[in-house]
Amino acid sequence: MNKYSFKSTDKWLPSLMLLLIGLIYFSFLPVNYDFDGTVFSQYLRYALVKNDLSVTHQPQHPLYIPVNYLLYNGLKKAIGYNVLEYFHLQLFSLCFGLLTLWVAYKIIKQVAGPDRRFLQIVGMALAAFAYGPWYYSVEAEVHMAGLFFVAAGMYLLFFKPDPDKLTRTVGASLCFALAAGFHLTNGLIAVAVLLVFILEKKSIGKIVRFFVFYGVFLLLELSIFAIASKINLLDFYKNQLQGNDILAGHKISYWTGLSIGGLWGSLKSVANGFLVPASPTLTVFSLLLLGTGAAFIINACVKSKNKAYYKLGAWILPYFGFFTFWDHRNFEFKLNVVLPFIILFTASAAFFIRRMQNKTRVSLANTGILILILSIFLSNFYYYIKPAGNLENNRNYRAAAAIEKVTPPQAAIVIAGCGSDLSIHNKIYISYFAGRKVFILDWMLSKGLTLDDIRARLEQEQTMGTPVYFFSDALLEGEGPVLQQLLKNHHLEAADYYRFLEKINFKEKIPVIDDYYLNRM
Repeated sequence: MNKYSFKSTDKWLPSLMLLLIGLIYFSFLPVNYDFDGTVFSQYLRYALVKNDLSVTHQPQHPLYIPVNYLLYNGLKKAIGYNVLEYFHLQLFSLCFGLLTLWVAYKIIKQVAGPDRRFLQIVGMALAAFAYGPWYYSVEAEVHMAGLFFVAAGMYLLFFKPDPDKLTRTVGASLCFALAAGFHLTNGLIAVAVLLVFILEKKSIGKIVRFFVFYGVFLLLELSIFAIASKINLLDFYKNQLQGNDILAGHKISYWTGLSIGGLWGSLKSVANGFLVPASPTLTVFSLLLLGTGAAFIINACVKSKNKAYYKLGAWILPYFGFFTFWDHRNFEFKLNVVLPFIILFTASAAFFIRRMQNKTRVSLANTGILILILSIFLSNFYYYIKPAGNLENNRNYRAAAAIEKVTPPQAAIVIAGCGSDLSIHNKIYISYFAGRKVFILDWMLSKGLTLDDIRARLEQEQTMGTPVYFFSDALLEGEGPVLQQLLKNHHLEAADYYRFLEKINFKEKIPVIDDYYLNRM
């Protein structure tokens, strides 16, 4: 009988669960083509076409493109691998998403207790189908690799039952440095580690030893990137913090002052990491879930006196704190809040269920947790994953595909590049999916060019044999909000822009999709 008990499944059930999650992830890979993911795909394509890694410079996440460039080329040489770059980056995210779930399971096993096998699996499922981890595990984004290395470092340093402390310290330091390499903001984990060391009253020598290893690994990584890219990283990072982002088209400040509104927006972005914000009802429900979960965790923390709670709380603190003041509405930077919160929630559920003497109450509690996970899964699946898997729902892609059909390969497309979802996505979609050269008025004006300079530049393209087309959102009779935003960004008068268009001799009007069209110069 014992060999058929739940205990006998301890080795294979987590692996089976992980395989099932992987199949769900892979079967429903979205084709809504995230903006940033398309940018990363274009970077990767450019490096592969040029066969030169030095042409791709992304100091915010210096390891992401180089690692994928080497991986793609290695697979191509080994097995003739030749897939769309976006799909390759989705697979990369998926693999690291599954690895992150495995590490989360290992941490839950230590925190919740080895006797709570049901909750270990449940915690893995909750982490898998919460909106934030699910979204970034199936999109061509940078975050899952970084989250994996943060989680792996925390496991090695604080949760792995390993007597060799030096090995754990070196391994965790390397993991944290790699995490920062996939996105520099992951370096905030160093603050969490320092907090735990202080609370545990570690000796100065042990603290210094850890940070020496971490500093050496991180500086080595960044130095290699700086030498290869010839970028002054200190200047670049300073400009980023000041909002001088050259890719934004104009100066954007990500900083938010101390305010109730900023804190509320930050809490909402954490809640969005659990449920897709597809409606006000789901947003309210996710906030209630966050508040109830937090109260549940605090109650368990006070009563259990489990030291693992403050380690996981220290993991949350620097990320929630920093990203309450910087880009506070963006839930992508709250993954390092969502994952440890889920682990804490699972551990708290294990603590309270362990104290229950009545088997009926235990069954009801387990059933309630399963209903919660099923509700989260269905909400995120039906409101995001399922519709994102239908290419017909991606208007931005359909516009780029139509442009590819109605223009010659050497054509150049002029767009506004601001003011609407389509106009913003056109900045990367037209070049990546349509393979056409793009002139972005928002960027050209931000570089100090006048409207006359831009017209002269476009006419020069024509003299070189390049057919030049204006996308309709850059025309006065096009999408009003787009032009209003363009004029506002660069303090232009509508009359001046109207004269700019009058001087251009448009020859033909070509329908694209819906009410959008191209006008050829």
